Amino acid sequence: MDQKDNLVPIRFHFYTLKFTPYKNQNLQTRNSILIDIITYLTKELHEGQGYLIDKHQNREQEEPRELFMTSAVFMHKERRIRCSLALLRSGRVPMLKPADKFILVPLEKAQGSIAEQTHFYIDFSKEYNVICVEFNYHGPRISDIEYYFRSVARDKLKISKVTEVTMFMDSSIDKTLSGLKNVLNMDIKIQPQKLAQMDTELVGKYFLGINTLGMRLKPKFIKLEAMFQTPGSTIKSSQINSEANGMILDLLRKFKTRPYNIDCFDNFVVKYEDKDGEEEVFNLLKGKKEIIKEINFNEKRTSREWYELIEPEFDEFMQSL
Repeated sequence: MDQKDNLVPIRFHFYTLKFTPYKNQNLQTRNSILIDIITYLTKELHEGQGYLIDKHQNREQEEPRELFMTSAVFMHKERRIRCSLALLRSGRVPMLKPADKFILVPLEKAQGSIAEQTHFYIDFSKEYNVICVEFNYHGPRISDIEYYFRSVARDKLKISKVTEVTMFMDSSIDKTLSGLKNVLNMDIKIQPQKLAQMDTELVGKYFLGINTLGMRLKPKFIKLEAMFQTPGSTIKSSQINSEANGMILDLLRKFKTRPYNIDCFDNFVVKYEDKDGEEEVFNLLKGKKEIIKEINFNEKRTSREWYELIEPEFDEFMQSL
């Protein structure tokens, strides 16, 4: 088999990571809070303890989502931190296929738990932290990282009450927010089960019908296509779609301030008229700042080698800020 056949494209996305200290923590800064969190987690790892939390511990009808840090290494010269977070897979017992047989055998639980690992890197050289995160469909997401750090800072160290993450985009969200005058049509595709990861406020306002349909019929995907303009017709200002405009603007603001909602969509394309009367297209999934690397997962890599894959692009991105 050609070595290229084993290559898989992996994406890395960029976010800001900000902490708000408690009022009685006047000497804490966003950087010092991050350093205190990583120092605590590193100490736990060195003592063989670790820090495991269940993100779904208060959700009785959902499977556990147990997370723990597997690696946290300071790179003081670069003012960066190499990290990896693991998600323990729960539910049914996974099956394994022996290399020489076409059968499936169950994984013995005595051997341990199946875990998915996501690599990410934090630069703390500026007044705000910049985080570069591997997109791992089966593993922890940026929302898990945010929740995990917030749990340590709030519940363990009691130094920060709020953790805020913002995604870096190719200016498409800001451009659409400032220029949108009238939504002409929208094309949205979503997996109903992903709605559990979305802000409940957004589900209640815009996706309640999809959620109900998903629970009853259990389709793999649901596609929503809404057209507010007859193809080929002339746009008139009197035909402003206030409800659709409000929905799209509301969603865009949420995508900007709470970017984990973006991962809930498999497609999100909006055609709109801007304030100059021109037709524009906003494509949510093509607006992310990202690094794409082709990786052979049959080759074992150390934490340092994973970081070196994206280091030049990470350096270039930080220099552009």
